[in-house]
Amino acid sequence: MSPPAEAPPRRGRGGNLVALALGQLVRLGAGLGVNVMLMRVLGVEGFGTYGYVVTLVGLGAWGAGLGMHRLINRELAREPERAHRLVATGTVATLGLSALTLLAIVGAALALDGRPVVLAAATLGGLAMGVQTLAMVPEAAFHAARRMRFSVRAQIAGRTTLVSATALFLFLDLGLVSVFVAQALDAVVTLGLLWLSYRRHLGIPSMRTSWPEVRALVVESVPFGLNLLFGSVYLSSDVLLLAVLKDDHEVGVYRGAVMLIALFPVLANTLTTGIYPRMARHLGDRVAAGTELHFASRMLLAVSVPAAVGGILVAEELMVFLGGAEFAVSALPFVIMAPLLPLRFLNNGYAMTLSTLNRQDDRTRGVFLAALLNLGANLAVIPTWGAAGAAATTLLTEVALAVWFRWHIRPLVTGLRTGQTLLRVALPAALMAGGLLLLPPVHVLLQVAVGVAIYAAVGLLSGAWHPRDLPRLRRV
Repeated sequence: MSPPAEAPPRRGRGGNLVALALGQLVRLGAGLGVNVMLMRVLGVEGFGTYGYVVTLVGLGAWGAGLGMHRLINRELAREPERAHRLVATGTVATLGLSALTLLAIVGAALALDGRPVVLAAATLGGLAMGVQTLAMVPEAAFHAARRMRFSVRAQIAGRTTLVSATALFLFLDLGLVSVFVAQALDAVVTLGLLWLSYRRHLGIPSMRTSWPEVRALVVESVPFGLNLLFGSVYLSSDVLLLAVLKDDHEVGVYRGAVMLIALFPVLANTLTTGIYPRMARHLGDRVAAGTELHFASRMLLAVSVPAAVGGILVAEELMVFLGGAEFAVSALPFVIMAPLLPLRFLNNGYAMTLSTLNRQDDRTRGVFLAALLNLGANLAVIPTWGAAGAAATTLLTEVALAVWFRWHIRPLVTGLRTGQTLLRVALPAALMAGGLLLLPPVHVLLQVAVGVAIYAAVGLLSGAWHPRDLPRLRRV
């Protein structure tokens, strides 16, 4: 069978971006729903134990695929005729890497904790993570061919399974371990449907490969994998150190605060995932790459800046609404970390640019330095300041990472006007803040609705966003 040809962009309908947005909204909603259920059922301490296991599994996730799905996406965007061979090679490589990673996670759970509930949960979590990593291989082929809607269907089905199974298991009072059974079910459903879609829409892969090809792909993926490793250290050291130096309660306080901030960037992924294969074709064209990144940055800031400002103003009410009165203590670390949102959104776009334009090494070095900074800062402040200190070090690290990324994309793009974009976003965000401060006491959801309405209206006048952006988004 001949390899699949690159699908031409769909004009005027926005099929890719609409599908990605729907998938990311489902992912955001599923993550929020699961976390809210766990916060309310398990309480601060139980939620802290859950967060500890999730962090332990996430710290090892880098090894399951070495980020090779991004490499496959980039290469197939340029050479679509290699699809079946690369998918076969990536699948075989990921199977081996996932098995080794699962063993490492189980060993770490035994060495660091030893509690039966933690060991069982980490084993199931590691298994789910490995299956999800396998699913990323055919998904990368869909993204490279700009047929993203087919992969999104599988993701939606998986997330629906996750929420339904989690709700059922918690209703039956099956405990923490059952939550990770739900994650494994999500992974299996996602992988199965992705392969069915691949066979139907891109052809039946021969799965023929060779050991030299597998080894070469693994070696080429190492910079992507190291980036994930250092990113995992940066994102996980705070939780692990809180667990070691404090207790599960303090982990729960921090996880309650970081939940939304960790979930919200999936919206940034909607845009950067859509742009990724197109940006890969701008290698060597600084003007085209700069135009692409400027538009992406403007859209990312238009969403993240008002979210950060509004989050600061309604922090305590939001934490109580989501997790109950017990999570009011999460408001302080949430306020400290709220400015992370625009930084993390921008860093998402910058990191995507470095990866697509063959500067993955610069991205990896930056994340490595960020991990070192975060680890050292956490060791200094967590013993005294706990969750609030961990929040402050996370914000500091994100600032440093933004500076590093911005410096290293300078030779790759021209025409990036971030300062101008910030000014256009700042005015409507400030007026939104003023409106919320003058608002009489009302439910937090009504406060959010009022804030969105004020920002949307003033943002149109200030140029933070424009109706002309919609046709451009549809062309992603």
